[in-house]
Amino acid sequence: MDIFSVILPFLMYGLMSAVFARFTGINMSMYLLMIFLYMGAKPGETIVAMLLFNTFTYFTVYSQQHVMTMKTFIIFPGVKFIIPLVITLGLALLSPFLGIVFFVVVFLLEIFAKIYTSMNKKIRPTKQKLVQMSAVASVCVLVGVFVIQFIPEQYYYLVAGAAILLLTVLMWIAGDRRRLESQWDGILYASTFITGLVGIDATDWLMSMRRANQSMLARCYPIVINAASIVGLILAYGMYRYFSVGALFATIGASIGIRFFGVPEYSERGVFSRVTIALAIVAALIFLISQPQPTGILAVPVSNESGGLLHF
Repeated sequence: MDIFSVILPFLMYGLMSAVFARFTGINMSMYLLMIFLYMGAKPGETIVAMLLFNTFTYFTVYSQQHVMTMKTFIIFPGVKFIIPLVITLGLALLSPFLGIVFFVVVFLLEIFAKIYTSMNKKIRPTKQKLVQMSAVASVCVLVGVFVIQFIPEQYYYLVAGAAILLLTVLMWIAGDRRRLESQWDGILYASTFITGLVGIDATDWLMSMRRANQSMLARCYPIVINAASIVGLILAYGMYRYFSVGALFATIGASIGIRFFGVPEYSERGVFSRVTIALAIVAALIFLISQPQPTGILAVPVSNESGGLLHF
């Protein structure tokens, strides 16, 4: 099969998700999740592709919001950046997946280090506390990834649709920013379980509905969820042993959409957009009515029993 006929649809999936998200407010990962499942992705294929897409796409978003150069790097400033480059090349020889992921992780670490150091010292958590929160979130994501194998393939789309509807209901209830303050950290951790279960990263929705009195977790949630997603991605890779090039091209498509149209903008005051909630519910219901079948979607295995190389 012509490689371009394989990757072009994924490029368009990412682009469509970014454009639709920008103009409707529906979370980008929700769009792509429904597209992948509608195209026949199985649960294992879906979660690997979604975690890969989320990690790489938010890397694109944050790198645009926090422009950095080698001179402004904090962990590997200047010529020290050669160190992760060498490690990346070494890992890439062993596994393209690990090489690519490590390279993105290094840049995310630099971006988040910049965000962390720029926070007010009086309200930012200690590094130890940040690691603890990331560890808890990682466990939640890992549990979600682990549970997938016990869900019958033909019913996985129901779990995905229910997760979307659950998050829309939460946005409706969270309209009063004085409510749920004591439960908000628990809700944020629960959302990381959903990330591991179906691949939805609702950071943009949750951050827009922050409580009147923010906790340390709420302030650092983008850092925490990205760290947890990377851990979940590595576990999913280990469990399912394949690397979706399609997800990478979906990321490129989304990056193009973000570059030209920007990211969705949400009000951080008042209630969550009722139009967005309504559109998300309608989209989820249409998706559920379609009853997609897990026939499998084109992916790129990392290895097989005979030790073969990457192939479509």
